[in-house]
Amino acid sequence: RHPRFLHVPEKAGRKVRRTMLTVGLKYCPEQTNMAKPLIGYIKATYRGKNVEEAVAFATKKHKERLEFTSSLSTIQKKKSDLNAVIAQGYSYYSYLRGLQARFRIAKSKAGWGVTLNPFASKVVRLQFTWTDSFNAALTFTSYDIEHEKASILYTLASVQSYIGLRIRRENAEEIKQALHAFQGAAGMLDFMETTQIPRITTPKSGDMHPKLLQLVKTTMIAQAQECVFEACLPNSKLSKAVLASVAMGAADRFKHAYDLACGFHANQWLAKCRYPWKLHLQHKMLCWQSAAYYHLSRDTMEREEWGEEIAILNKALAIIKRARALEKPMRGGGWGQAKKYVALDSNEETARNLEASIVKRLKKANEENEIMYHATVPKESTIKEIEPKVLAKPVAFAEPPADAKSPFSVLVPAKTQEMASRIKQEEKDVLANKRAHGEGKAEEIREKLQSLNLPAALEAREGKGGIPESILSRVAAIQAKGGMEHIDNMLKQVLAAQDKAWELFNATKGSLEQELRDDEKLKNDFGGRWTRAPSKELTVDFSGQLSNVEGYLKRAARADEKLSNKRKKEAESMELVLLPKTTLEQKVPQVSVEAKEPETPEATELKTDLAKLNQIIEARGKIIDLAEKKLEEQEVETLLLQDEQKGVSIEESKTTLVSQFDPYFEKLNKVDKLQQDILDAIDAKNEAWKKSVSSNPKMAARSAFFGQLNSGVEAHESLATNLVQGLRFYGDVMSEYLNPLRQQVRDFVVAREHEKKMYMDQITRAIATQTGTDAKKPQGPPGGGVG
Repeated sequence: RHPRFLHVPEKAGRKVRRTMLTVGLKYCPEQTNMAKPLIGYIKATYRGKNVEEAVAFATKKHKERLEFTSSLSTIQKKKSDLNAVIAQGYSYYSYLRGLQARFRIAKSKAGWGVTLNPFASKVVRLQFTWTDSFNAALTFTSYDIEHEKASILYTLASVQSYIGLRIRRENAEEIKQALHAFQGAAGMLDFMETTQIPRITTPKSGDMHPKLLQLVKTTMIAQAQECVFEACLPNSKLSKAVLASVAMGAADRFKHAYDLACGFHANQWLAKCRYPWKLHLQHKMLCWQSAAYYHLSRDTMEREEWGEEIAILNKALAIIKRARALEKPMRGGGWGQAKKYVALDSNEETARNLEASIVKRLKKANEENEIMYHATVPKESTIKEIEPKVLAKPVAFAEPPADAKSPFSVLVPAKTQEMASRIKQEEKDVLANKRAHGEGKAEEIREKLQSLNLPAALEAREGKGGIPESILSRVAAIQAKGGMEHIDNMLKQVLAAQDKAWELFNATKGSLEQELRDDEKLKNDFGGRWTRAPSKELTVDFSGQLSNVEGYLKRAARADEKLSNKRKKEAESMELVLLPKTTLEQKVPQVSVEAKEPETPEATELKTDLAKLNQIIEARGKIIDLAEKKLEEQEVETLLLQDEQKGVSIEESKTTLVSQFDPYFEKLNKVDKLQQDILDAIDAKNEAWKKSVSSNPKMAARSAFFGQLNSGVEAHESLATNLVQGLRFYGDVMSEYLNPLRQQVRDFVVAREHEKKMYMDQITRAIATQTGTDAKKPQGPPGGGVG
């Protein structure tokens, strides 16, 4: 129906028409048989009495999807139950989440992962086809269940907008209902844009482009702002200036939507649509701008600023004329000729009425000014801009949880799922500790060799007078990567990643703690009336995960501090590495040809041990890499499920899973022992070598120079390696722990907020009922006595 730019009563018998738009509706032209692939998977994978229940459940849910997609074709019929359609959509969305939690769902038409384990070839492959929301002639097929969830969200947003469109908005309650409907649609689209679309890793349909989602979301907010204006209009306590700001808020949102529609992707996609979206948005933007200045003129009239009133009315008239000039193009291109769009008719009538009101008041204002006031009319350029007041916001969408009571949930017992998650985490922690242990062992080698000035002392006695090629090649590699600037940049990135991780951790922990405090306060305020499950009992798992992540971050922060200290400590030797080759060669203390000695057997043996130590550092890292790859390939839940069907206990299964890493750990133990044997003997070998060569002060200076150069090279290399690992750690902790945990906590807090509102409504109604009952009871005489 018409937004009420002016507070004019409806004419008797006038047909109500609507200027608002809905989110484009998607249809399902091809019905996916969801039952057949699921039933095949269930029968091939499971045994026992639960299979029959699961098969029946899969069949039932398939029929419900058919009913849901079929009901979409009746949306535009006035008698269709839109709330029932939304309930069907929510139920189906929960079902999809349940499928994800339990089954292996393929993301593409082709097979994948068949070599990983026996269950990999038994995936559920579903095909989903939907029409485009802007052009029903276009269709898109996807095999990704995340894409299907996005399609359902889009459909729910559309149905929600249809609910808002159906409401006549003839009283305050109806306006409020329409406002909530459009804000709810915007909230669903906002969730799609920020949360659901990033989950999709496969190709997406064109109407799910982020810019198009922003366009439709902003249009819904603009229409919600129209409802806000309609709610404010009858309020005589509000000044006309406030009304002008609220009207300009609607214009501001329509302008933002229009700007988005003019963007490259949106413009290309809207060209496929039969309805003139861009012109509609531009027309609404100008109408609301004109309405805003019209109400501002009423404010100046009340303040008896006659000249300003005329100037503002002139501006309002100029703007509405620009809007009226768009009406013919809106009817062009076959849009208006091919089909009578109610919104176009209503837009034109609204603009005509507004223009007529402005012209009428402007004429009267000019006549009064000429006869009575003789006020100076300021130039239009001097009229102040109206500050938009946007009060409509998207309503946060609470994602429906997976159906925990479905027959699918018992196919893999909760204990098994919990144990699988715990085992996987324990294995990750063990490997992380092994890697940290290996890094400590590598540092032990470096410190030992540095204390003995090795291999610098050996290299100082090389036959050639310059720097050995083995050192020069490492120096060249360091310089090619950027030297100190490269290290400093990575260190900044690591510290920034640390800050970001702590920020996300504190935000997550803070929102959870705030929810706990709010719940405790409500419990104290309402006492026995507050029967909701305590948050403290529901957040045990969240608290445990936060505690684990906090431990990881604290250990990482200590490691980062060590790296920063090493960068400062080794600054001088690291700067030496960055000198040009010719400068380094000049700095090498030279010795006479006679002073140079042939390599002794002791030197050869010492060099052999040094080479072995370098191989040990490399081998340890490769072993850990292979173990981590094994962990990625390990299907813990699958093995637990297989063992459970064979009657094997979970503890035995855990032992089997953990034992798969024994070969890697045995190799690491052998490497550790070999390292210790070499380090235990290297002191004696170094002393034997020093005794086998002559003493020469110049050779000692040469040895000290090579020691400093080696120390700088080692500092560059170890810092670079550790900083890369630090960046990878923070990337992993964000993607695998903090981001999912943050989303889970956010969902929990939103769900608890909805629960709180429901309980508060129940308590309020109970108190009101009790108060009404008490009021009806007969009252005794004053003082309570009997006369």
